[in-house]
Amino acid sequence: MNQLVLSALTVFIIDMVAYTLGYLKGYFYYKIYLKTLVDLQYAIARETLKIEISEIDKSTTGLFIDRLNNDTKEISGVFMEYSYWMSYVISNLGVLVAIFILNKYLFIYAVIVSLIIFAINKKRLRRQYEIEKDLKVLQEKKTSLTSEIIRGIRDIKVLNASNNVLEKTMAKIKDAANEESKNLNVHRSYFTLENYFRGISDFALILFGIFLYNNSLITIPTFVIIYNYQSKVKNLLIGVVNLLEYNKKFALAANRIFEVIDNHKFKKETFGNTEVNKLEGNIKFKNIVFGYDKNKKVLNKLNFEIKPNETVAFVGKSGVGKSTIFSLITKLYHADSGNIYLDKHNINDLTCDSIRNNMSIITQNPYIFNFSIKENIQLAKESATMKEIREACKMACIDDYIMSLPKKYNTILGENGVILSGGQKQRIAIARALLTKTEIILFDEETSALDNETQNEIQQAIRNMKGEYTILIIAHRLSTVVDSDKIFVVDEGKVVDSGTHKELLKKCEFYRHLYEKDLETSK
Repeated sequence: MNQLVLSALTVFIIDMVAYTLGYLKGYFYYKIYLKTLVDLQYAIARETLKIEISEIDKSTTGLFIDRLNNDTKEISGVFMEYSYWMSYVISNLGVLVAIFILNKYLFIYAVIVSLIIFAINKKRLRRQYEIEKDLKVLQEKKTSLTSEIIRGIRDIKVLNASNNVLEKTMAKIKDAANEESKNLNVHRSYFTLENYFRGISDFALILFGIFLYNNSLITIPTFVIIYNYQSKVKNLLIGVVNLLEYNKKFALAANRIFEVIDNHKFKKETFGNTEVNKLEGNIKFKNIVFGYDKNKKVLNKLNFEIKPNETVAFVGKSGVGKSTIFSLITKLYHADSGNIYLDKHNINDLTCDSIRNNMSIITQNPYIFNFSIKENIQLAKESATMKEIREACKMACIDDYIMSLPKKYNTILGENGVILSGGQKQRIAIARALLTKTEIILFDEETSALDNETQNEIQQAIRNMKGEYTILIIAHRLSTVVDSDKIFVVDEGKVVDSGTHKELLKKCEFYRHLYEKDLETSK
């Protein structure tokens, strides 16, 4: 009786220790998984922000979303997968050793069967790997389209384009589903083949066992033991196959991730080593040539110079390269040839902070994040106080509106500022730019979405800054830039004339035509 209790207690203690070790193993594995996942996803987000805009233009959003969300999970799980399957292989290897000790003939038979099952699964793995590479590309396209649908849902509704969009979505979904079905069919076919072979090998094992028994080469108890455990031997190399399969998935995911992290597929932004804390505001373009497409130049030997604290405007027809000038000044793109100078420093010699910490830009369609108003404005300066934020908003003529909201500056704006009008978005962006108090301020069509009253308020804000900042304005309405110190007239990718508003009216027929047309449109 005492011996029975002692045995039961021993088994109980062993089980409790095993459960505790299992819990601790799972806990630490998961900690490692989360740490790896967070580090990888942060690295991809960080490196994506370093990719040149020209590379982003050529890619889809789904490409980066899928790699950030899915591929990182596959890599992060490698430690848990490896530990599980290695334990699986080692335990089954112990069974194989036991069979070798019990009967060498059945050991040889078990090894041959395991090798054939391994070969079947390895061939399946090779075919599935090729399919999964194509499947990931299709999933990226599907993810990209579905994310665009959510972002553009308002336009889809007002255009009554739901059916058209759904057809395109269904096509992407079907493409991915068909590829996934192909993958499942390969798995199903090889799994069935493997099961057929397992059934045949089990039957053959019985016949072989009878043969060995008749020749006194095995006893019945030994055969029963081996027969009961021979499935573990068959599965020995299945563990190896799973390790190989995870190796393949790991390699595929790693390649896709390192395409973003490394500089091989997606070209990263490059900057110089010259650090300038504060620019004075001198800007010079010398023989700048640039095109988004190699066969079509947007800027063609563009030349101009802007002095510190000047307010200058760029005017011209749509598509002549005015916004491109701003993209080159902020080094979102590289000029194909020619040189850009900031305070006599070649822009290619300056660090990223020297360029972008010294200028602010208000674009035609500023992106408003799904944060509070305060957080959106603080993107420009994280340490900004409420007093500084409100001063910037007052200057941008948006403070009164914000204070009329129930939650005021804590109001959540929704994705891309869904609760704001176009003019309000621009004024939030203007406040964001004014908060940094950079020497150079770029206004890209800054009044194009504003009503006349708000436009006048913004113009007054710009006049208040005049003489203290270097201000560059791309004008949609020429009437908004008549007070500029200098106006550059841009046509066919170059400056065709420059001067004050009065000077250009006298000497430049092209400018006079643009101005008269603007007056007619404003009536």
